[in-house]
Amino acid sequence: METRKLDDSLPIPLYHQLYEIFFDKIEKGVWVPGCIIPTESELIEYYQVSRTTVREAINLLVQSGYLEKKQGRGTMVCKPRLVENLNKLTGFAEEMERKELVPSAKLVHVDELPANHPVAEKLKISLEDSIILIKRVRLADGEPIAIETSYWPKSIGEHLLKEDLESVAFYKILEQHGVQLLEADEEISAVAATKEDSFLLGVKEQEPLLQMERLTLDNNRNPIEFARTKYRSNRYTYHVHLKR
Repeated sequence: METRKLDDSLPIPLYHQLYEIFFDKIEKGVWVPGCIIPTESELIEYYQVSRTTVREAINLLVQSGYLEKKQGRGTMVCKPRLVENLNKLTGFAEEMERKELVPSAKLVHVDELPANHPVAEKLKISLEDSIILIKRVRLADGEPIAIETSYWPKSIGEHLLKEDLESVAFYKILEQHGVQLLEADEEISAVAATKEDSFLLGVKEQEPLLQMERLTLDNNRNPIEFARTKYRSNRYTYHVHLKR
């Protein structure tokens, strides 16, 4: 371990000083993703602090998505979050490929059904029109990252139903069928994981997730997709570059 010491004369609480030491280890690669950090007892002995201080420091890093507690194994360093830039219209598969990760999907549900009012309003179709619903778990290098539920006008969704829904990048398929994407509006919020989310993503029920709602328009400014995607907040983050 490093020689950096805690200083109880500082106005910074000891647990936060310890948090900064642990965070520094993760940032500098001393504690690498996937490794199990020293036990509470080892940390208590080395830093000469209470168990409460160690636990508070660790819990801060767990809440921030840098550490994860594994039952029966200890506390593990998480993989770095995947960052999505919000200045370009891309799909999940394109984003992962750009990061040199292997994207894939597991199909949860697919259906053709009458549009309900909120979806019909988003897609600007009649309540009498049919929509295609496709729900998938999105993975990067085999790791579940997000649950994607997308709604498509039947005329658009039919192109997708002819494909393997677990291996295709939807936007690329649509472009091959002459559907040109123009732009999308997104809204981001925080939601609690449901029981189904917990099962599909391998997270705890009620754990915070990032939810993104996207409305995609074609080059005629017609809505072609309304999607609601829930991301693991400890594995995914958004980046926005602003200028004034």
